[in-house]
Amino acid sequence: MENRIRNLNRLNVSITKKVIELQEQGYDCDFLLLANGSLQCMQTNLNYPLSTVAIKQREHGYDLFSQSYKNVHTIETGNGEKGVLLTEKLF
Repeated sequence: MENRIRNLNRLNVSITKKVIELQEQGYDCDFLLLANGSLQCMQTNLNYPLSTVAIKQREHGYDLFSQSYKNVHTIETGNGEKGVLLTEKLF
């Protein structure tokens, strides 16, 4: 049981470390996937259709807080905004 908890903690830490690493690389916006299929930058409140942004998956791991697997994606927009999107599905 202790090994299982230790492994889960490592997975959660890997997500956190990746987000911090990406923020240090200039991915400073937090993106939210909206019901209409577009992305919203939480800092600027701008919306972007998925077809207008570059999305790359960077990390996959188990999130202890939501008790689900999460994917860390980077988002790059045409106007230079860069940020992170956490999802339960792949793009």
